[in-house]
Amino acid sequence: MRAEQIVDLIACASPQAQVPGNDLLIGMLAREIAALSYKLTEQELYRLIAVGSLVYERGRRGRI
Repeated sequence: MRAEQIVDLIACASPQAQVPGNDLLIGMLAREIAALSYKLTEQELYRLIAVGSLVYERGRRGRI
């Protein structure tokens, strides 16, 4: 799947969907990364963790 397709799928979330808090969101992301980690190179894994860190910081600052 291309990045553009993934963005489209993310952006079409239902407006009625309940948005989890930052801690829950980061926990969900961590579980998904952990489930995929055996398929990833160390570099790929750390790139995903870096993106998670950015999401966490943005949420901590109240921007999510």
